[in-house]
Amino acid sequence: MCKMGPDVYERGRGRVALMDYCVIFACLMWVTSATIMGDECDWTGSGLTTSSEDRGVTPVYLRCTTGRVTWLYPRGALRVLLRLPGRDREFRACIKVHPDGVNQHLAARLFLEGPRSLLPLYSHENGGHKPVRCFQSRHGQVALYIEAIGGSSMIKRVAKIEYDLEPLPKGSQAYDPTEECRPCSAEELAHTFCTSDLVTRGIIHGIENDDDLEVSQISVKVTKLIRHTADEGYRDDWEESENSIDSGDVTKEITVQVPQHCGVKHGLGEFVFMARRKLGDLTLQCAPRLEDWAAFVNVISEEGKAHCVLRS
Repeated sequence: MCKMGPDVYERGRGRVALMDYCVIFACLMWVTSATIMGDECDWTGSGLTTSSEDRGVTPVYLRCTTGRVTWLYPRGALRVLLRLPGRDREFRACIKVHPDGVNQHLAARLFLEGPRSLLPLYSHENGGHKPVRCFQSRHGQVALYIEAIGGSSMIKRVAKIEYDLEPLPKGSQAYDPTEECRPCSAEELAHTFCTSDLVTRGIIHGIENDDDLEVSQISVKVTKLIRHTADEGYRDDWEESENSIDSGDVTKEITVQVPQHCGVKHGLGEFVFMARRKLGDLTLQCAPRLEDWAAFVNVISEEGKAHCVLRS
């Protein structure tokens, strides 16, 4: 969900080889004997634990909102089942593939399990596949097939995939792209402030579109860092200075992403940017104008309804 104030937004293949492609579907009931569990979020494994003749499908079960699959020396195939933790609810899944450092592409082919066939998501041989792909769950889950490519070379190849699962709004059964573009409600503002990875005041410095990722990159000059999670790595002294963009030779600037279809425009003035980490990048959640946010903080603080200490 990436929502900004009204002053920021103006809106209005063919058949593919898969290890004898039809064979994998015929082998859905034939998998390696061991059931492979990750740590709920991540899974790391090695093809060296299987014999060179083993062409089975190894099942991997993950139940988390974000995580990654790291497959060393890939051999055979993985069937990775993704679900949300603690609930059976439809969600939008996004995955990001990482090059292996040897041939600068994913050391595997990637497929999405559809109702009747496997749908190709990524294969470097066909070209034109984007590093980030998004799709909706079916019956509260997503099944990915990761098929190793190449022979049994001892060169260290790594197939690494990140995933991010975002629940659909309550009552929704299908992804609505306009949902990502509307301004946040009062309830959403309070919740997002308390749960975002980064909250900062800032001024929009520039906007660039990335057609490959289908996102708009917003460069923000930070005027005051309000809060951030420990793993974001920002310096503590950023929070001490108010309305000061520069600190010595260091320019306080961050980049946040919004879906390209939202048509973000360059808004004037100071905003409060609330963002979360998604597939390694900061994705905008809400961006009210500073004066609107300050007024909201006063009201909600007096009512005592905030889940954390709201600041502006």
